Amino acid sequence: MRQPRTIVVFLCSFVLVYGLLILPWPGWNRGYSRYLQALGRTVFVGNGDRRILRFSSGTGLPGSLDTRITLANRDLLDHTGSGSARILQLDARGIGWVPTALLVALILATPIPWRRRGWALFWGLLSVHVFILFSLGIYIWDESTELSLVALTPFWKTVADGLEETLITQLGASFVVPALIWILVTFSRQDLDRLSKFWLATAERRGPRAPNAELRTTNFQVPSNKDQKRE
Repeated sequence: MRQPRTIVVFLCSFVLVYGLLILPWPGWNRGYSRYLQALGRTVFVGNGDRRILRFSSGTGLPGSLDTRITLANRDLLDHTGSGSARILQLDARGIGWVPTALLVALILATPIPWRRRGWALFWGLLSVHVFILFSLGIYIWDESTELSLVALTPFWKTVADGLEETLITQLGASFVVPALIWILVTFSRQDLDRLSKFWLATAERRGPRAPNAELRTTNFQVPSNKDQKRE
């Protein structure tokens, strides 16, 4: 009875921690947006290259799009410094905070010693930041083709468009990737072995499942004309 109880405690703890982290606390979304902007400037903005890249607050943007990335090509500017630019809009909460909060809640709810949880948080937060920066990098990389900053073959342009759709637009990866990181940084091989044995034992206690369909082979005889006339 201990393992089912442990699972129930884990689920309750996860729901509680994740709910507290994901609540729209006053000022938190704006603060995280500024943090993501500073992180983006530190990693992606460089001096001396022909790419102009700026991170700023998305004041006046529709909905939850609270972060603006301005992308331009110095070679396409005129003598006054004017030219076309790409304005990339982001939901910092969905791109960055949702996967971070999900990972933190999963790790804190896992019933392992606190020392292991601490190391899991360290490596997990490091990994989820790599994922967030990778998503931002894909967004910038794909949109850079529109300003002749990057030249891609049709194949790689399709790949870049697909990655942008998956990582930025759909946000499904914001839930899948943290779960994978949680498994990698939290569980040891012995933990995974114990979990697999538990699920196998549970399946054996339930017994074989009833089939959803069944195929039988039998003999079938078409009635003769005489039999039809008798009827």
